[in-house]
Amino acid sequence: MSQPPPRRSQAGEDARQAAIRRRRLARRRQEQRRRAAVRRRRALILLAAASAVAGTIVGGRANNPGAPGPVLVHSRRPVPILMYHVIASAPPGAANPELFTKPIRFRAQMAYLAAHGYHAVTLQRVFDAWEHHALIPPKPVVLSFDDGYRGDYTDALPVLRQRGWVGNLNLELGALADGELTEQMIKSMIESGWELDSHTVHHLDVTLLEGAALREEIAGSRAIIRKRFGVPANFFCYPAGRFDRASVREVQRAGYLGATTTMPGLASRQSLYKLRRIRMDRSDGVQDLARKLSGKS
Repeated sequence: MSQPPPRRSQAGEDARQAAIRRRRLARRRQEQRRRAAVRRRRALILLAAASAVAGTIVGGRANNPGAPGPVLVHSRRPVPILMYHVIASAPPGAANPELFTKPIRFRAQMAYLAAHGYHAVTLQRVFDAWEHHALIPPKPVVLSFDDGYRGDYTDALPVLRQRGWVGNLNLELGALADGELTEQMIKSMIESGWELDSHTVHHLDVTLLEGAALREEIAGSRAIIRKRFGVPANFFCYPAGRFDRASVREVQRAGYLGATTTMPGLASRQSLYKLRRIRMDRSDGVQDLARKLSGKS
């Protein structure tokens, strides 16, 4: 007879709580630095917004959400999922500067995608095309944003809305507690067609959890999102891309339709719970995006 799993020790619980406190403190400090940087460039942002409006007028139908979309097709081919984190300039002393993408670079990357026939869709729409033969644009791309940062709302949302595109917000619920995003911001993103999925409650390494702690981060985060925002939250995003048999099994048990990783490459229906993504870093320009989409590392 197999033995029941050992109960988590008090020391293990203390370590888990300490990890949560450290992450929240780091996020608060990062948010303070980010806000200071935003204040310094506020005048430039206003100028950029004015330029964007002018560009929309000049761009005509290419940037008009009301313009006819692409001819839809049936397709089960692999799809690129781009992985973004912070859409903002990295402030001095940022802990992970490569996780930042400058707004100007993000706009250029979106322009490149549009010029080369891509059309941003949700992960749910890709799943429906793979599993239910639903129609989809001939060159779909999923734009995923991990954790939940202010720039998803202030910078990414307007750029995508201008093109009639949508994104996928992989929300760590701690982002709400930390003030990065507000509930109203997230609801506005959902109203604009964005998909809201789970990235756990506290962004803990799920491969180090078991029992109730593992269920809280995976099933619990989905239940909170569904109750709070009234959306299905059908997909899970592994923190730091780390997963093992137990965490994959828990994701399946929680009713998710799939899960995203940080493994590079195209997402395929053959690996729904280990979906690959293409990471976009601070140093990536348009040519880097083109190279990564072509599969060249």
